[in-house]
Amino acid sequence: MITSVDYYNRLKSRKPTLYMFGEKVDVPVDHPQLKTNFNAVAVSYDMALKPEYEDLMTVVSPITGKRVNRYNHPYMSADDLLKKVDMIRTMVSQTGCPCVCRCVGSDALSTIGITSYDVDKALGTNYYQRYLEYLKYFQENDLTASGAVTDAKGDRSLRPHQQPDPDLYVHVVDKREDGIIVRGAKTSITNAAICDEIVVIPGRGLTEKDAAYAVAFAIPADTKGIVQIATAKSPRPGLKMEGPIARRYAFSDSMIIFEDVFVPWERVFLCGEWQFGAGMGSLFGNFHRLSHCGCIPGRGDMLTGATSLIAKYNGIRDKGHVRSKLVDLITSAETVYACGITAAVKGVRTPSGLYQPATIYSNTGKLIESENTTAMITPVADICGGLLTTMPSEADYFSEATHQYMKRYLKGASNLKAEDRI
Repeated sequence: MITSVDYYNRLKSRKPTLYMFGEKVDVPVDHPQLKTNFNAVAVSYDMALKPEYEDLMTVVSPITGKRVNRYNHPYMSADDLLKKVDMIRTMVSQTGCPCVCRCVGSDALSTIGITSYDVDKALGTNYYQRYLEYLKYFQENDLTASGAVTDAKGDRSLRPHQQPDPDLYVHVVDKREDGIIVRGAKTSITNAAICDEIVVIPGRGLTEKDAAYAVAFAIPADTKGIVQIATAKSPRPGLKMEGPIARRYAFSDSMIIFEDVFVPWERVFLCGEWQFGAGMGSLFGNFHRLSHCGCIPGRGDMLTGATSLIAKYNGIRDKGHVRSKLVDLITSAETVYACGITAAVKGVRTPSGLYQPATIYSNTGKLIESENTTAMITPVADICGGLLTTMPSEADYFSEATHQYMKRYLKGASNLKAEDRI
């Protein structure tokens, strides 16, 4: 396993083609608004090397015989599923970042593991052995992957082969003796700007006419022909006030364009087997919903703590209606977490030997999460008040002309500073 410093140095040596806010970014890991994305992922490297987190963050790989980061380990037992949920919740709670960034790539790799085995058994291919060899390389180098699942899609009433522009879904345009050439675009891809590898899988069901779109592969993020257009979730650089969450940890998303990208056969895990497209997309969804059963409770922990602190600044933390709203926050988070625990404990062993979550419970967790997103924000807004969205800017606080007004009128409880409340 490597340190976050090793991870940083490796990313700095890479040369992806990436644009953000209309400008080309030569070294993404050093960009102020992408560095926060790096910081969030870096925590997973540093925690894995701390003795107190060894059991949670690492596991002995049956492939290498060495201890590896749990994000790089496919689920091989119900306990693996359970610890994945707890690992994600712990990371989100500690960083305050709503996305720990490594779970999508991890879930995509687990999806490929199960599906490649099934394809081999049904059609006599050799994808699973390729997967194992790639996974060994991935673990030995302690890599980070971004899972590229969602295509550009275009007209969603049309199947991939029916689109006026065939490149709205990633597809194979040529097969060569040494590999394949792919073209198309994936959108809303988390962590792609600061990852080592991009893992691509189909995101929907396919027909025989869509066979060219049935493709799964893994490729270095700086491979020739890959272009990213990224968006950052962290605030603009140059702000003065300390921000323990958004200004330190955040995530990014990218549109990834594949312009005739070459992928060697040893990195191809599905190529034309359209019958497995739907199952692959569904299986990934099952894995990723389990991940949400960890990150959403982690967000709930963060919201509960932050809201309690704001209530203190407002001088109302001991009031009954505030305590009731905090209980609602806790209940929402723990309900989703309970679904994740159940999905893990009742996990199902697949023919490959890998485990998947019990679908009914991971889906229930995701459904409750979706329904409760607004419910979790409402008590925060009620307790914080309108200033949550109408607060004047930091620049106004430090402006000579307006500082005195903000310092005076934005003060809350008498024993606390206005700056802390802001």
